[in-house]
Amino acid sequence: MQEERIELVRPQMGTSRALTVRRYGKPGQGPKAYFQAALHADELPGVITLHHLEVLLKEADAKGEITGDIVVVPFANPIGFTQYVDMKPLGRFEMRSGQNFNRHYPDLSAALIDAVDGKLGQDGDKNVVLIRTELRRLIREHRKHVSPLTDLQDLRLTLAELAIDADYVMDLHCDWEAPMHLYISDHNWPDAADLSAQIGSECSLIAEISGDNPFDEAFSRPWVELRRAYGDSFPIPMATLATTIELRGDRDVYDEYAIKDAENMYKFLQRRGLVAGDPGPLPEAKCDATPLSGVDRVMAPHGGMVVFGAEAGAKVTAGQELGYVLDCETGEKTPFSSRTDGVLYSRIGIRLVVPGGYLCSVAGEKPLEGREGQLLLSK
Repeated sequence: MQEERIELVRPQMGTSRALTVRRYGKPGQGPKAYFQAALHADELPGVITLHHLEVLLKEADAKGEITGDIVVVPFANPIGFTQYVDMKPLGRFEMRSGQNFNRHYPDLSAALIDAVDGKLGQDGDKNVVLIRTELRRLIREHRKHVSPLTDLQDLRLTLAELAIDADYVMDLHCDWEAPMHLYISDHNWPDAADLSAQIGSECSLIAEISGDNPFDEAFSRPWVELRRAYGDSFPIPMATLATTIELRGDRDVYDEYAIKDAENMYKFLQRRGLVAGDPGPLPEAKCDATPLSGVDRVMAPHGGMVVFGAEAGAKVTAGQELGYVLDCETGEKTPFSSRTDGVLYSRIGIRLVVPGGYLCSVAGEKPLEGREGQLLLSK
């Protein structure tokens, strides 16, 4: 194992921040996997999961069983780790700009299409090598044109440079109150079905574009667009499987969960040829993929206190009462429901809500009217 400390640009006099990066195996040795946790810095289940995954990787490394190139960023957001208000961590948005730490990553698709024009051939493997060489160059070129470079931009670009040429990109997050679930490009399905089954995902949401270019899509989208531009003429595999894995809820920071999750990710690495050994039989899948456009985001009808009647992970039906919002001053008590059958895969973690505020999400099997554009946020 090799450990590197990457200093980020200083945001102000007398301050400094850095990323810790650990590498197992050798660059260019077999497939490459990239793991990071806590890009949303107050989402900690991924941090303890990577802690336990690294225990397994260190043992494998000592035995010479690492057959790929595995990069681990155990905490991906030193900026967010320092943000507190009234003793509460605020790790989702950068407080200075208001931007989401998991949005606005570089989209290199158009530049990549131009960069490989006239260079592709009929050997798919050689095309992948060429494309990844260009991606590494393009992300470095992109950095040169960002001025002035803020610490937030430096963080995004540094993480992107680490992951840009990976075969597998695993961005570990969590929800407020939720079962295990994941987000992934529809172009990575059903290739990712074994990952979904191995980790025990109860809801696997697919979309080509979810909005505002989150971290995982920065690595899947260039391949999608390249295949769209040249796929009829040249063999171009969907060479990067990039996903956001939601490790249940933000309070689910337990060794019991994390050890099992780490073991499952380790088995995925074995199954995909990055670690030697037998992963054993693939567990039976708990779900099939459903479209992100089929998610009904349920909003509060008025202000008050939300009282849930359905648990996170429950299978519910359209029109079923999922709970109610209570205005204790007027006595107004308004039930709420979803407009689709599906899995209630996310509940808000607070109980005081405002009119139009988010309550919960239900993942249905078919796209819903009005669900386009910003799929992660639209109703």
